[in-house]
Amino acid sequence: MAYVFKVAETAEEYDQIRCLNHRVFAEEVRQHPPTADGRLIDKRESISRFFVALSEGRVVGMVCTCPRRPFSVEERLTDPSILDTLPGPLLEARLLAIEPAYRKRMLFLGMLELMVSTAISEGYATLLISGITERLRMYQRMGFRPLGPAVPCGAASFTPMAMALLR
Repeated sequence: MAYVFKVAETAEEYDQIRCLNHRVFAEEVRQHPPTADGRLIDKRESISRFFVALSEGRVVGMVCTCPRRPFSVEERLTDPSILDTLPGPLLEARLLAIEPAYRKRMLFLGMLELMVSTAISEGYATLLISGITERLRMYQRMGFRPLGPAVPCGAASFTPMAMALLR
């Protein structure tokens, strides 16, 4: 199956992103309460860039980046000043969501490659995430390191993490 990896641009793509966010973060992970319209608009949507995977023109995966503070990862740190010790500039990756039927390694890697190569080309030095704790080992294999203990959020638990982009 062929995928298109790109930055979201259209109103239709953003509507599909909001529906995917709802399915993953409200219905599956239960981090947020469900909404009547089946859409979850992220509180940092207006300052974020969304990297999407399309299959036959439909958004089946996404991750976004947020370029400025306050980062959502700061809410999960006992001492947010730890971010000041990391090489900057900092960029936060958020909201990794993939439709269950498309949770294949290639799809995830395609989105990750586009996001990381864009971040490096723009000069970011450190990538921050709040990784779902049950997938901690996967994030560590990718090069992320915990910045603090896991923190519960709704029915999920998240670990604040960072990865050096520039060596």
